[in-house]
Amino acid sequence: MFVKVVFNLPIDNILIYKKPDEIKDSLVGCRVIAPVRSRNIKGIVIEETEKVDGNFKIQPIKARIDIEPICSNREFELAKWMSKYYHSSFGESLFASLPAGNPAKIEKKASPIPAKQTPYLKLNEEQEKVLKKITESVESKKPKTFLLHGVTGSGKTEIYLQAIKKVVDIGKQAIVILPEISLTPQTIKRFAERFEGKIAVLHSKLSPNSKYRYWQMIKKNEIKIVVGARSAIFSPANNLGIIVIDEEHETSYKANETPRYHARQIAFYRKEKENATLLLGSATPSIESYYHSQNGKIELLTLTKRASLVNMPEVKILDLKKEKKSEVFPMITQKLVEEINKKLELKEQIILFLNRKGYAPVVSCSHCGKVLECPNCSVSLTYHKKKNTVMCHYCGYTQFLEELCGECKIGHFERIGSGTEKVEEHLNILFPNAMIERVDQDTVGGTKNYEKIFKRFSDGEIDILVGTQMIAKGLDFPNVTLVGALFADMSLHIPDFRSAERTFNLITQVAGRSGRGDKKGIVYIQTYSPNHYSIECAKNHDYISFYNNEILKRKSPLNYPPFSRLVRLVIRGENELKVENDANTIADLLKTLTCQYKDKLEILGAVPCIMSKLNKYYRWNILIKTASHSLLKEFFERLSKNFIAQKGNYIEIDIDPLNML
Repeated sequence: MFVKVVFNLPIDNILIYKKPDEIKDSLVGCRVIAPVRSRNIKGIVIEETEKVDGNFKIQPIKARIDIEPICSNREFELAKWMSKYYHSSFGESLFASLPAGNPAKIEKKASPIPAKQTPYLKLNEEQEKVLKKITESVESKKPKTFLLHGVTGSGKTEIYLQAIKKVVDIGKQAIVILPEISLTPQTIKRFAERFEGKIAVLHSKLSPNSKYRYWQMIKKNEIKIVVGARSAIFSPANNLGIIVIDEEHETSYKANETPRYHARQIAFYRKEKENATLLLGSATPSIESYYHSQNGKIELLTLTKRASLVNMPEVKILDLKKEKKSEVFPMITQKLVEEINKKLELKEQIILFLNRKGYAPVVSCSHCGKVLECPNCSVSLTYHKKKNTVMCHYCGYTQFLEELCGECKIGHFERIGSGTEKVEEHLNILFPNAMIERVDQDTVGGTKNYEKIFKRFSDGEIDILVGTQMIAKGLDFPNVTLVGALFADMSLHIPDFRSAERTFNLITQVAGRSGRGDKKGIVYIQTYSPNHYSIECAKNHDYISFYNNEILKRKSPLNYPPFSRLVRLVIRGENELKVENDANTIADLLKTLTCQYKDKLEILGAVPCIMSKLNKYYRWNILIKTASHSLLKEFFERLSKNFIAQKGNYIEIDIDPLNML
């Protein structure tokens, strides 16, 4: 007997091995160790056969890993679809959907999270109407896809919980996808408390063996509800009733490694194949999702009021070109300082947002002007005062900051610009009696530290929370009545057609942390671009106007998504000239091929990436716009036949890219 095995390698070949005589049961769906060239690596058996064509030496597999199959025909079919859609190998796609972990090391059975059940909250009229639509879909033979557009604090999570209760009551399973498990402790707690002993939370801190155990329990229907980040979308629920994707606009749902899948796209596939309801939720839906809700592909559900019926916070724009700045710290306007003092006197809490960690983003010599740059990436190094180091936030390169410039041996280094560390330092000077805490990757470290900080904030032990986008979502503290966005322009002028969308989303989400209890909230947005539509619309809590402005910008002649599909090719290598040559050769070849497709394809580039060097690799990119995704398969097949990359160069294919750096 022989077995056909695929590997987590960028090859389309399916390799054949002998099945050991002592293994009597089927190996299909099991992981095995098998030789590939000079290595023994992990593979997955996808088929058994008694005969093979050809006369060649066939090696036996070295070992069996799984006692019982880890995947079934469903996972095989999904991997086939992913490999075609994302132009990755079948093996890469299959491995991306499976957990790591070795059953031979399992010592104890995993248990679903125990919890005391909490009562259901009473829904308002808007929420009742939305829930009724979702439960009708859950009970229907033709479940629907919904986009739930609800303002911040409108009670979307409670609707998820009550819809899932219906799913579990009829004997089905639910998958809930959240942007980052470590950043949503309050949401996780609500799920765990609501569904006693029926829920598994999958996150990056789980050991591979724990993930494997949960995988098998989900597969056997012992766990009814799976909550997790992006990869939880692959959970092997055999009786799937609903998929919920919260904050569906989040870019973290897109994988950065091959296959570069989007969890939302996988959810669409599973919804169709497994006849489940799909619920996408957000206060700031992606332009693509909202567009589909307008053309009938998705049904739109709306929540226009906060669940507590408290008004949305008042938002005020502070024009940094005109406003008087604080003498202690010019990053903060005098008006915002005065408002913070008022809230502190009232014993209310404040959140200040700046999406830049570290102390200063640029370090420059006062004499010769040399800027310290990362040797591996085309970016400046960020200064971190506590450790007196400069660091690259892309590759992690770190060095101590010397007193004198190594270039001219005369000048001292100046720290230019502000990050959250500098903001925290100056807040302590401005408000010496306030308890101030910083939340970014430097201070949080692991999930436990994050949860400790937010427990202290919830208990009123912290007055001012300053942080990056880690504090912009999923937090619900009723005593927060002031939110300040210190520099709203930061994401606005990035050379990316989605920069306005990201700016609107961030401001709206962070503003939504204010006034969630029974006290009136206020938000201050500091900006140099007060008249930009993304900032004006965020001020007015007006997603519809923002969408209308944005959709007009993306239409012809630009034809950006949702009016086209984008593909990004990144050519990278350690030799700069070779990378440039390959990129230009590919671009010329692509432009020749597009002549045969008339107006159905457009090629932009080749040009250096915005991050022209990353992790020691030089990078060029090419953008392909097409109205038809089906053309791409033929297009890439012809490209692969006509082009071979120079040795040391790699080509990354990113379908529906979100990262343009």
